[in-house]
Amino acid sequence: MRYRVSISEPSSHLLQIEAVLERPGAAAELCFPVWTPGSYLVREFARHLEALTACDEEGRPLRVERVDKHRVRVATGDTARLILRYRVYANELTVRTCHVDGTHAYLNGAAVFPYAAGRLGEACELTIDPPPGWSVATALSPAGAPAQPGAPVTFTARNYDELCDSPVEIGTHRLLRLTALGKPHDLAVWGRARFDEARLLADVQRIVEELGRLMGGLPYERYLFIVHLVDRRRGGLEHAASTTLSVGRGGFYPREAYEETLSLVAHEFFHLWNVKRLRPAAFTPYDYAREQYTRLLWWFEGATSYYDQLTLVRAGLTAPRRYLKLLGQALTAHERTPGARKMSAEESSFLAWVKQYRPDENTGNSTISYYLKGELVSLALDLALRGQPGKASSLDALLRTLYARHSEGGLPEDGVERAVAAVLGEGAAQEFFDAYVRGVAPLAPELERIGLRLCRRAAEGFDDKGGTPARGGEQGEPGDPNGDARGRPGWLGADLAAGPKLLVQSVREGSPAWRAGLCAEDELLAEDGFRIDRAGLWDRLCQEGPGGRLRLTVFRRDALLEVEVPLAPPPEDTVWLEADPAASPEARAAFSAWCGAPFEAVL
Repeated sequence: MRYRVSISEPSSHLLQIEAVLERPGAAAELCFPVWTPGSYLVREFARHLEALTACDEEGRPLRVERVDKHRVRVATGDTARLILRYRVYANELTVRTCHVDGTHAYLNGAAVFPYAAGRLGEACELTIDPPPGWSVATALSPAGAPAQPGAPVTFTARNYDELCDSPVEIGTHRLLRLTALGKPHDLAVWGRARFDEARLLADVQRIVEELGRLMGGLPYERYLFIVHLVDRRRGGLEHAASTTLSVGRGGFYPREAYEETLSLVAHEFFHLWNVKRLRPAAFTPYDYAREQYTRLLWWFEGATSYYDQLTLVRAGLTAPRRYLKLLGQALTAHERTPGARKMSAEESSFLAWVKQYRPDENTGNSTISYYLKGELVSLALDLALRGQPGKASSLDALLRTLYARHSEGGLPEDGVERAVAAVLGEGAAQEFFDAYVRGVAPLAPELERIGLRLCRRAAEGFDDKGGTPARGGEQGEPGDPNGDARGRPGWLGADLAAGPKLLVQSVREGSPAWRAGLCAEDELLAEDGFRIDRAGLWDRLCQEGPGGRLRLTVFRRDALLEVEVPLAPPPEDTVWLEADPAASPEARAAFSAWCGAPFEAVL
């Protein structure tokens, strides 16, 4: 199959596509994917197609028959070449879709290109006709010498999978370059933001080299980071020799925001091993026409989430104290999710197609994210492996073992457990997986092995994410200028949305707000007849304390209501980690082996 993409009117958000199939046979069935690997949601890409026609090599029209929502059948007779022409409306700026405007075009193969049924393994060719002055960046191999900006350029792919796995950035992007472990890496940066290019390149190089050393080398000849600088979005999608990163323009300052950007880089780059080359056997081969189910996303996304921040510590890009704070925040988020006591990591993985990408106000009460649960299970598993006397074991070693065994044929559904059993023993491995992967037992990572201890307290404000100790016993809203000691606050159990209005975002199952009938999307206007804001509501919770009552006036779908909420004692669901000053020399050494920093850095 040969494809040609033209962008004659970028501001129309339209791509003009020509797909040419050689030797189509008497009838050809062409299929448009319904999802893209790495993003587990049926996205119905065919909905963006328009003006689809077909002809033979002489230009004679051929009849196109719709088979279903994503397939067409063309009666080709004895023609030697089928030519399909259509347009794609591309105005969705995410890492999973396509976007065209007057400044650039971004293409995801699965959202644009059809494949011939039964011929996914055949070579593909892609030609881009860019507007004048635009250049092209992709991980695909060029078919000839580099073209001048604005000139057509052709690329080759070994098969349809590689074509879909190689997004294309076309425009006036900046191209930044670095070399890591002897291999070239490009950053194609579209959009505007203030950042230090030299520092970003140096930090990305350290991430690449740290993970390359972990995995024993880089499994490609060159790598491309496509970076979209946007408003507040943050996300990424992994590919075998590239990634697309959606980074907020504020993602470079202050330092914590910049470290979040670097963790996104580390996360998506780590995926080139853990999901792109080592992937579920259930995804081998990819079926672009329907969902493919696996119970292993807790490993592929969760372990990757575990390594993104850990990599920054090991590379010297994040302070170890900062890392412990982030782990405490992750543990806090898990504690505050009632769904964690209902849904296992395996079930969360299996139901990704209907749960992960379609959250609602009850999501926290009914489900748990396989990203979050998988990260914490990976922490617990790493510490369990490191605790084996006389064995040089860790999650690092487990990952390399899985990669060596299964990067060719795919990871079986029980592959992680079997590899763990070889180290811990079958009984201990089954007990661990029954509790934390197949079950919903409270997480209990063996932190004492690395000289840490887990501490708990009640939340000190609506925006308290945990990760740090209490502020000297105060129970005031963070940033309270008065700094006055307050009584223990009463617990409401409603999470508030950000913004000027006091809107209930979700209500935790079993909480006082839940039992009193407070609902998501309720707008809180007044308490006891007096108008309140965010700080005022927290003041009233502290003033009333456990056992007190709030008399709330709310708008619900424009109806004015009164809701009385009896308050309860606050749960100690806010977690932080701290170093144990009495930790043994062995635990201190284990800490350093785990994160690459001296134990004294967190004392």
